[in-house]
Amino acid sequence: MTHHYLRLLSPDAAAGFRRKHRRMNRPSPYDLPPAGFRVLRITDPPGERQLTQRLNAILEVLAGRRAAGQIRPLVDDALFSRLATQDLLPGIRYHVAGDLRLCRPADSALEASTTIHAGLRVYALAARFERTRIGWICTRFHVLAPRANLAQSGRAAA
Repeated sequence: MTHHYLRLLSPDAAAGFRRKHRRMNRPSPYDLPPAGFRVLRITDPPGERQLTQRLNAILEVLAGRRAAGQIRPLVDDALFSRLATQDLLPGIRYHVAGDLRLCRPADSALEASTTIHAGLRVYALAARFERTRIGWICTRFHVLAPRANLAQSGRAAA
């Protein structure tokens, strides 16, 4: 068995070992806006993986596999009301299959396009995300189906 000997530190020596509180890089209370003023939190745009997850969540609402209320924080009010009242496409399992193509038309906007598979069919998907006070939300979402008048060869019918 080992013995440990503890010695008492003098009050002068203990003061030298005391940690000083370091202030974080936070603004002074005098530099903050007045109470009730909403601060815009600048956030980086979501990454490709996060965008794919958000798009899949919206697609699950369209397929009826997810409640529309679960995506309310991810979309704006107009898109939410459209998705909540839109007819469901039961039996079709959507998922983002292609590479996500991203475009930044403005600093506060991000547009994404990709392909999705629904059974044997392939559809195009276009979405627009905009930065708001609460973060990046989807403002436009369109699943583009092939035209009905296309011939089997893939060329437009005359």
